[in-house]
Amino acid sequence: GQLVIKPIEATVTITGHNNTAPYNGEEHIVTGYDVTSISSELYTEDDFEFTGEAEAKRTDNGTTPMGLTAANFTNTNNNFSKVTFDVTDGYQAITPVEEVVVTITGHNNTTDYDGEEHTVTGYDVQISNPLYTEDDFTFSGTSTEAKLTDAGTEYMGLAEDQFANKSENFKDVTFVVTDGYQKINPIDVTVTITEHSDEVDYDSKEHTVTGYDTAFSNSLYKATDFTFSGNDSVSGTDATSYDMELKASDFANINDNFKNVTFVIKDGQLVINPVDVIVTIEDRKSGSAGMPRP
Repeated sequence: GQLVIKPIEATVTITGHNNTAPYNGEEHIVTGYDVTSISSELYTEDDFEFTGEAEAKRTDNGTTPMGLTAANFTNTNNNFSKVTFDVTDGYQAITPVEEVVVTITGHNNTTDYDGEEHTVTGYDVQISNPLYTEDDFTFSGTSTEAKLTDAGTEYMGLAEDQFANKSENFKDVTFVVTDGYQKINPIDVTVTITEHSDEVDYDSKEHTVTGYDTAFSNSLYKATDFTFSGNDSVSGTDATSYDMELKASDFANINDNFKNVTFVIKDGQLVINPVDVIVTIEDRKSGSAGMPRP
């Protein structure tokens, strides 16, 4: 006769450790597993062996599994004819940072008009989370430059839709953009208008004076930068003084590079001087000339 002891079956439930952490730029590691249940109280953890590595490492957003499978576990107890290993893999998960605000401020420059081209370039970046860097976003704009010569304002054209997040470690990245610009202020100038003058002796003929001379407090201003709508001519025949009578309102600035243009008028005159004359009175009765009268 025989004493026959038959091997039995068992099921071992294995659950790998797991960990979830928010992205912080550091590597996170999870190791090991738990034997959560064994279907037979006769079977113990000493009755199987593990081959493999129960470890998962991750730095960036996403999930790295340990790679645990039933094949990593082998029964070493012959008292059990069939041992089933029910394995749930472990993992290390990294979740993205929920919100980051990137503030883009374009450079700007303001200067007074001087006839030269002025240029401003670039922008400053401020980020609400120190883990986020300029390498984590792209810029698709055509220029970060503004150029201007005349009075006014020229913008770079920076806009929020030109910036895009490219890092999966950050879920919601908001770009707040202030455009950069080059501004040139108009300047003040004084224009001195000096009317032409002339002085002649009376000769019973009509005399005329026309035109004026200009002088500018700033060499950038030219005679082509204003219009004239008055009459710069004065005529006279009799002995007296004739004023040209130009007014500041006869002149108007047409160059926007100059804000306040003051026209100062220096009067000119046509002066016709009276002449001396001697009139001789003759006494016709005596036939002799009398005393001359002035």
